[in-house]
Amino acid sequence: MTNERMMILEMVKDGKITVDDGVKLLNAINKNNSSNFDDFAHDLKYKINNMSKPNTQKIKQNTQAFFNKTEEIFDDLTKSVKDFFNSNTTMQNDNQNKNDNVIHINPVEPEEDNKDNNENKNNN
Repeated sequence: MTNERMMILEMVKDGKITVDDGVKLLNAINKNNSSNFDDFAHDLKYKINNMSKPNTQKIKQNTQAFFNKTEEIFDDLTKSVKDFFNSNTTMQNDNQNKNDNVIHINPVEPEEDNKDNNENKNNN
């Protein structure tokens, strides 16, 4: 398959030209490949030049709005994470301070010798 035919099929596939226009172009190629080449090239250039062009300004605006919104969301998320960790650190410090003020007393069991001595003292 020639390059011209491939180009036509690709343009139809991409929606750049209609199927009917593609058929007309392919028929023109098939009739007189060498004699109609200039006409074909002219028609092809016309079709390509008259294709609708994307609104690049609108695309740029929408892209910028998307990036701005993404940046806002990321900033909010970062702030929330920092606040979360700061509040947990504060709570841990408060709990540590409370624990510092508590005196832990562990009862001590008397030793066996002391127990006997205490009993002897009580008996006397």
